[in-house]
Amino acid sequence: MDMEPEQSLKRSRDDYEQDHQQGPGGGYNNNNNDFDDDRSKKQHVDPQQELINDLCKDIRRIGENANISVQVDDLSYISNPIVAEFEKIDKLRTSILSTVLAIVLEQPQKISPLSNLILICNSKNFVVAKYTIEYFHSQAQWMLDNLKSWDTVGSKDSAGVWNNLKSMLKFLATLAPIIEGDGVVAIFKQFLMLAIELNLKLKDTTEKRNGLAQEIFYNTVISIPYLLSNELSQEMIDQVNGLVDMAQEFKEEQNSTTVLLQPFDSRLGNFELPYEPKKMIDLVLPSLLKLRGEDKQWNDLIGGKLFLNYDELLGPIIEANLQNNPISSEIIKHNLPQLNLPTVDTLLEEGYKPHGLIDELWFNNTRLLFQVYNTTEFETVPDITSYVGLFLRDVAYDILTNLSFNKNEASIQLSILDLFFNRELFAPPGSSIDQLSLIHKDNLEGLNSPPLSTWKVEDMAVESILTMIFQLPKSLHVEIYYYTVLIACCRSSPELIAPVFGRAIRFLFNNLETLDYELKLRYLDWMSVQISNFEFSWKWDEWVQYSQKFRNLKYQPKKNFIKNLIAKEIRLSNKNRIKGSFVLMRPEENEAEYLTEFYQYLDISLYENGGKFRFDYDFDLYGGEDSHIKELLLGLSTNGNGATLDNKNASPQEELVFIFTNSDLPFSNVAKRVYDFIVYHWKPNNEFSTLYKNVLNGINQEISDSQPNDEEMAEPEPEPEPEPEPEPEKQETVETETISTSSTSQPVTDEAAVSVSETTVDSGEPDVQKEEENLEENLNEQLPPKRRYNLSQVDPIKFLINLFFQSYAFIGSRSVYSVISILSRDVNKLRYLTGMPIEYKSENESRFEEIELNEEEKDNRQRWVIDLIFRIWIHQPQVAFLILEYLIEFKIIQAKHLVAKALSLDHNLIIENVSCMESINRVLDRAIMEDKDTEILVQLCQTIVKNINDIGTRLGVTETDVVKITKDFPEEEADDIELMTSIDLQWLFYEYKGILKTYYRKFSNAVRTEEFQTIFNGVDNVPVKEDVLNWLKES
Repeated sequence: MDMEPEQSLKRSRDDYEQDHQQGPGGGYNNNNNDFDDDRSKKQHVDPQQELINDLCKDIRRIGENANISVQVDDLSYISNPIVAEFEKIDKLRTSILSTVLAIVLEQPQKISPLSNLILICNSKNFVVAKYTIEYFHSQAQWMLDNLKSWDTVGSKDSAGVWNNLKSMLKFLATLAPIIEGDGVVAIFKQFLMLAIELNLKLKDTTEKRNGLAQEIFYNTVISIPYLLSNELSQEMIDQVNGLVDMAQEFKEEQNSTTVLLQPFDSRLGNFELPYEPKKMIDLVLPSLLKLRGEDKQWNDLIGGKLFLNYDELLGPIIEANLQNNPISSEIIKHNLPQLNLPTVDTLLEEGYKPHGLIDELWFNNTRLLFQVYNTTEFETVPDITSYVGLFLRDVAYDILTNLSFNKNEASIQLSILDLFFNRELFAPPGSSIDQLSLIHKDNLEGLNSPPLSTWKVEDMAVESILTMIFQLPKSLHVEIYYYTVLIACCRSSPELIAPVFGRAIRFLFNNLETLDYELKLRYLDWMSVQISNFEFSWKWDEWVQYSQKFRNLKYQPKKNFIKNLIAKEIRLSNKNRIKGSFVLMRPEENEAEYLTEFYQYLDISLYENGGKFRFDYDFDLYGGEDSHIKELLLGLSTNGNGATLDNKNASPQEELVFIFTNSDLPFSNVAKRVYDFIVYHWKPNNEFSTLYKNVLNGINQEISDSQPNDEEMAEPEPEPEPEPEPEPEKQETVETETISTSSTSQPVTDEAAVSVSETTVDSGEPDVQKEEENLEENLNEQLPPKRRYNLSQVDPIKFLINLFFQSYAFIGSRSVYSVISILSRDVNKLRYLTGMPIEYKSENESRFEEIELNEEEKDNRQRWVIDLIFRIWIHQPQVAFLILEYLIEFKIIQAKHLVAKALSLDHNLIIENVSCMESINRVLDRAIMEDKDTEILVQLCQTIVKNINDIGTRLGVTETDVVKITKDFPEEEADDIELMTSIDLQWLFYEYKGILKTYYRKFSNAVRTEEFQTIFNGVDNVPVKEDVLNWLKES
């Protein structure tokens, strides 16, 4: 139905801010209140500067009023001071021109109203338009002249020269009515010809895609309709048709694949994809041809069907201005020279690479469009194959990229995008899916003539942001920027945006089985940040069915996602807070249902049953043979505060258990020496070497003393009848008997555990040498005789490494910062323990006594360090991996050992645990991108291939079989452990393939293609091998 501007249901910027109590913040304001209207709070401002500030603010707010007639009146009003002062005040002229350029680049949806302002100014004073056209031409030429140095002269977060030129070309196209001849059309021809020649030249020499040619072509073609936004003469239509015909000379890619960049994977045909991803370059020209129509008259564009139709309101104002213009009553036109574009040979020179976020994206990869809202029977966003769909997405991407310095403004501009185009393009803001369903039904029945739109501007905004988040191979900005834009959108319009978010979240969750491995991590990130900013509220009840059905599966994507999402939420809050969010409110019954199904996930231990893992680890460390040690360790299943090892409500500090200094356990004497040594703020290296040697000797001595001698191994003789003895002898007998027959599992209270707060340290340093000489004598004087344990299976080196590193960890366990601080203090000492090269700070620094270790011994020590860190922070995996990352950064352990641990088929941590996934990504980024360690990439890929082969063997599939995934099963089979184990292996098989794809896509340039080919040829399963070898053709 028709709607007058005054009756529009669209919200203006002021309505938007008033409704959601959000203050203005233009692209230049950035919440600094530099141009705040509250004059009483500001110091005196120079009148000229105040005028400049006001005009620039008004220009930034152009087009944000829903009423077109008011909008045009505002433009006419703003033009008056511009026309009056433009030639008089140099600073005003410079500020206005730079502001107009910035708005064109940062908020390209405002190009049409900005050009209307220039048209009005031209009718009053042609100098304004003349300066504007010349300024844009000079800036465009400056960018072209600085192509190769843009990384130094341009902003690091800019979209890039070629993308900026696109927006400037659009703006100049809207000024076609005041540009002489075919000046602006000639520039379009320049860019089209450059793209065509560049593409042909490269195709003559190589089969590779020319990303730069594609970008120039796409940018030019997407801008062509702007030529008809203000100029509808038949001459202009003919010229535009000539450009479209010329564009058809561009030869597109033929049969090129984009498997590496696709967000969804069918798992070799096991699943149907939610949609077939499409290339932007393949869509732009066909969509323009369709928009042009068979008669080539552009009827689907002309008449305000895309751009707002200002003619009826703008024409009379310009006519009146011309009549009052003392210089000329005719529209004055201005010269627009052609640009000096770089030659094809210059752009093909070896070493040239565009700089800027979007330019680099085009250059490096084929651009695919990501879709979310394609699940309803009617469209809620424009079809991606249509020109309008491409056009609006292109505008949204530019807003997101170039307004990254102001997330609040970016969110506002996306939310009011519908204000700047035809009023009938979008449904009224906030329309629900139910309402749109009724509109769609009426459209089908012919009750709406013409049919009403079902497009939602909220869907358009959110899908554009999600496209940038899920961009492969990497997002343009760090993902957190896009998350915060989404949060800002939701905070400003919660009742409008929340349902939109919900549909996006459900779409991604429903397609987790096919979602790319890397994108699962981004989805986890976004989801955790999103719900943590809104009091952790989510409709958890929707996921109960999946948790129950997949209760005996570990690697099923939906079950794994739920588990890891809750783990991330606990990291952002605490267990009690997250537990409290598992509630289903029933308003009609005035009651709440607690979703106890999710309580199991509150235990975020690295391994299942973390308490048992820690006990088994400790018992093995003490030899795994002695029953009394076993009883003692079982007694330590509660710490000093009484918190059980598996208590889901225990605090992080309560979850740490340090056992070495327990006096009832073996080696506690040397453990206390190590503990006291580390507590001191600094000890020289030579003393540490001595301590290491003495501790190792002490451990070996106690192991040796624990071995039974010949007398003890002989048959014990019957004890004679006891006779009266002197009192001292009697006392000794009683003490000995008491110790030997005691079976208590609890250590003596005052010696049970040592914490930092309970440790007393003398102010002066002890005489280390004297203590070493009298160690055994002093300890025997202080402590009662110990029972003899079976320590025959204790590995003394492994025990020593655990003793030292666990002591460091426990002493600093008050916070992660404390641990890092104490580790960084003694980096060389810890390198000494793990066999890593030591870097002395000066010649005067005392030297360690050298330990001769072969490579296997070094590797063992470093693997033990990883295991013991897992043991300490078994209930806090995010801390464990963070500490390990610092140990790698400090060069105490090598990254390859952590990667091997993460990929071990024993636990598959890189698939099961989100903290491990994130940590390995950071470790690989540092090792490969910064340290140029390509060996770790080779190791990674080889290990993944081996895992795929081993899993295939376990599944019993032949080399030519496609591994089939059991996608569904009846409820009664959910407890069939053998079946569930097989299904888990099926998922593992494809998850490891997905990981291989992720890391090849990310680091393919780090290693020669031939080396990757050799590794991939090692895959046993033929269907997988063929698939991964095809990746090599795309990179």
